[in-house]
Amino acid sequence: MSAQFCLQRTRVSSAPSKLILVFYAFSREVSTLKRRLRNRTPLNLKGLSGFRIRVEHGEAVFIATGIGMKRARAIARQALAALPETELVIATGVVGALSGGLRPGDIVIADRAMSARRDSSHPEQVLPVDAAILEECERAIHRAGLDSSTGAILTSMRILPNAEEKRAAKQNSGAIAVDMESAGIAIEANARGIPFAIVRTVIDSVEDEIFGAEVADAEGRVKPLAAANYLMRNPGAFLKIPWMLRNLALATRALADAIQALINTDLP
Repeated sequence: MSAQFCLQRTRVSSAPSKLILVFYAFSREVSTLKRRLRNRTPLNLKGLSGFRIRVEHGEAVFIATGIGMKRARAIARQALAALPETELVIATGVVGALSGGLRPGDIVIADRAMSARRDSSHPEQVLPVDAAILEECERAIHRAGLDSSTGAILTSMRILPNAEEKRAAKQNSGAIAVDMESAGIAIEANARGIPFAIVRTVIDSVEDEIFGAEVADAEGRVKPLAAANYLMRNPGAFLKIPWMLRNLALATRALADAIQALINTDLP
């Protein structure tokens, strides 16, 4: 064996291994992705739910936050304390469209995260995504043959259930999409000097009315009693279930495509 070959092997084996921490709200958001990732392993971190996977440039750790900014911040804080070697944080999952051009299944890349005030959709805090991270995310998505839209994502304290409230949020914030977790995750990453990215997929358009939000718990699981009560009070909601399942399928497939592209890219 030549000395040159030994040196090359040493260089390869000593290459740094990057840890990417990916946060999602509830398991259905990443169900399609998990089916594709055959080599995933249990997370094995006390008090945290998720899984791990080896990727080309290191390891990606996926952690569920539950729904809402307060829960997302708390879980992000706990995860970052348990994994201080984290080099990049990605917030992912589904979003509601605030821009009229977005449809279910569209990929949204945030150039900034906004946290809304408690009593309105006006931004209270704005955190820009690092320009190099943003550019590489866009390139990775496009190299995978996927289309995406870039703009601000607003993190709301509550669900915006109808077109009127979504349009008001767009006007008040300038955001193109809305979720309930990303800004909380970004705040915790930023406080530790860790770069972050936000890549999500659309589940409902501006015109779509969100129904039955109260039937899910903080982990996104349907509460049977609450669901039964809601459907008894709103029998017309039965007709919307196929629409909701279709949109969820479109969003989770697109999310799987996007995240696979990102975790196999050597992001800055």
